[in-house]
Amino acid sequence: MKTIKFFSLFIVLALLLSSCVVKSLHAFYTQNLIYFEQKIIGNWQDSEKAHWSIEPFKDVMLKESKKEISEFDKDELKMYNNYKDGYVIFFEKDSITKSTFLAMPFKIKDQLFLDFTPIEDQENEQSKNNNLYTMHLIKTHTLAKFDITSDNEINIKWLSSKKLESLLDENKIKIKHEKVGFDETVLLTATSEELVKFIEKYMDSKDEDKWKTDVEVNLKRSYD
Repeated sequence: MKTIKFFSLFIVLALLLSSCVVKSLHAFYTQNLIYFEQKIIGNWQDSEKAHWSIEPFKDVMLKESKKEISEFDKDELKMYNNYKDGYVIFFEKDSITKSTFLAMPFKIKDQLFLDFTPIEDQENEQSKNNNLYTMHLIKTHTLAKFDITSDNEINIKWLSSKKLESLLDENKIKIKHEKVGFDETVLLTATSEELVKFIEKYMDSKDEDKWKTDVEVNLKRSYD
């Protein structure tokens, strides 16, 4: 019974999160906009007591590959150069949920953003990976605005899919997209260059609720 309840809760949460944030087939940034911010490196905790460990991508890659940059093959070097100024975020809650994300930082008009892409979702000890399910998944990009409110606090807000869908339905914006899956999730298909232009125009909007979202986290630095 506990197992059934756990999986029911997991499915509900997965559907909720998947329907709340804007997803894109392509990255929300271009290479010239990448902006590495040293201040967010470290260990953090959110209001739900989940642990966030943010580490430089290049450090993680060098550590896990156990190689020097000069020893990288062609594919490894390409990956290193593409993401060396990004972060790897290790997320853990209650020793059950363990996920790893690539987060690429970039700046537009002095505003900091993160482009999130899932890397890995580790299985917990009570379950096994559902390969049939996972083989149907595509690792998309999501966009989050983040603000460093102090040396020990960060606020992260994901762009709301509800807001985007409302603007699309009202013909207030035009951006390439498709509706995918049985729930017709909006998936942006615009190029990274087009997405940057969209963000710039969106930032200039006078809509006071443009960053209102159901998915927001406030992180406080952890010294545990």
